[in-house]
Amino acid sequence: MKKFFAILSTVLLLGLFSSCDRTVSVDKLPNQAKQFITAKFNGTEVLSVRKDGLKYEVVLFDGTEMEFKSNGQWIKVDCGLNPLPDGILPANTAQFLSTKFPVNYPTHVKYEHKRYEVELENDLDLVFDKNGNFTGSDD
Repeated sequence: MKKFFAILSTVLLLGLFSSCDRTVSVDKLPNQAKQFITAKFNGTEVLSVRKDGLKYEVVLFDGTEMEFKSNGQWIKVDCGLNPLPDGILPANTAQFLSTKFPVNYPTHVKYEHKRYEVELENDLDLVFDKNGNFTGSDD
């Protein structure tokens, strides 16, 4: 019985440590994530990549932080005080923002639960459905 608990404890500890986040090389990122970074942040080098369970957390040298699913689809892009690069937001979302908030640019976007949460540089949080249509603010 003691041997059983020793083996069980070892397996549980291994599982715990393997689920912790760990630093990985850029080469370990899924191709879709690497292509996204190259296309949207061309010329900005990757500072770090961490794998946390089923997602990747990427930090660029300019301070931009991103999260990707295990398949490489982006979940979050946070450019700090800088504007999001063109083409990240759905076209109708970008058009809505440029029309309704012409002097405030988006700096952060998160996609979860079939909706986009967009933060503008003035800290206003806006919510859009999965098709990029405005649904309200998230204050």
